[in-house]
Order: sequence, then C-alpha cells, then structure tokens
Amino acid sequence: MRVYRSDKGGIGIWKLAGVVDRDDALVLLRTLQETETCRRGCFILDFENVVHVDFRAFGVLEDGCPDGACVLLCGLSDYILDIFAFVSRRRIFDVFPDWKKALRYIAAERGKLGPSPAALPAGGK
Repeated sequence: MRVYRSDKGGIGIWKLAGVVDRDDALVLLRTLQETETCRRGCFILDFENVVHVDFRAFGVLEDGCPDGACVLLCGLSDYILDIFAFVSRRRIFDVFPDWKKALRYIAAERGKLGPSPAALPAGGK
C-alpha cells in the first residue's frame, strides 16, 4: 500500500494505492491516532487507486477508529465496495463517490456547527 497525505482546511485527505491488508490498516489507524489533526477529527480515506482490500482491513479500521473522529471513505470500486458492505458491522463510515464530494460534505457539516478549530484566530475566539 502507498499513502499520499494532504490537508485541506484541517481535513486530512489520504489517497491510498495498491493493495490494503490488515497490517496496512493497523498502520493507518496508528498514524490517524498520532496525527495532530485527529483532535479535529476529520479524515477522508480515498480508495480510488486501490486494487484490493483484505476483508480484515475494514474490520480493523471499524473497530479501531478513534471516538469522535469523522472518517469518510471514498473512491471505492464496486469490487471493494462489495467487500466493505460484506464486512461492515457497525456502519460508522459514510461512503462517497470521490474525495471532492466527501470534502464538500464535511465543509457543510462544519458550517452547521460553526467554524472549524483551524479557522479560529489565535485564542480560539
């Protein structure tokens, strides 16, 4: 698995590529938990360039997702979406066709709640 990370307005966008297995999911979770943006809790995992996901990887992501984190999945091919649908038990991830739609969704949800922590001036007021 390869991961390309970027940050747009305090939202982490991680573009995955290749094959994602259980160990890769553990690394993603550990990185997600250690990332400072985890406190803001918004991540998009883009599977557009992923060719296969070990079914256990989705279980690991679902079971280990930090409380309060907003993790969205996008770019899942029909094949990978079938694997995800078969394995998903808790239904904690929203799925979008691409990262741009996921980003717009988060922006709209943040707009309902007020400005994001990244948008606040120093001092938080």
